[in-house]
Amino acid sequence: MTAFTETLSRTEGHPMVMTSSATYSRIDPASRAAFSPVVIGDVLRGEVAFSGPVISDDLGSAVAVTNVPVGERAVRFLAAGGTLVLTVAPATFPAMLEAVLARDAADPAFAAVVDSAVRTALLAKAEAGLLG
Repeated sequence: MTAFTETLSRTEGHPMVMTSSATYSRIDPASRAAFSPVVIGDVLRGEVAFSGPVISDDLGSAVAVTNVPVGERAVRFLAAGGTLVLTVAPATFPAMLEAVLARDAADPAFAAVVDSAVRTALLAKAEAGLLG
C-alpha cells in the first residue's frame, strides 16, 4: 500500500475523492482517469477500498475531454464507477442528464450503477448531517 492509499484509508470524516481528466499511462493508458474503470474501480474502489463519493473534475468544459460528446462524458464517468458528475458549464447539463436517463432506461446494468451512485451520494450526505 502506498503512502497515499494509507492516508486515504485512514482519513476520518468519510472523504470524497475527485478524479482527474488526466491519463495515467502506467495505470490505464487507454482511458482518462474520469472514464477509467481501472482507475476508479480497480485502484480506488478495489485496492484502496474507498467506498465514498467519487466526483469528476469538470466534464463540461475541460479541454481534455472535448473529443467525447457531452452526454457521453457523464455516462462514461458513471459507468466507470463515479458518483457525482461535475460541470462548470451549465449549458452542458441538459445533454448530460438526457444521456444518463436514456442509458438508464435502456440498460438495466447501467441503471443499477446509477442507483448505486445515488445511494453513495445520499449516504455521504446523511453521514454529514445534510439530509433534513
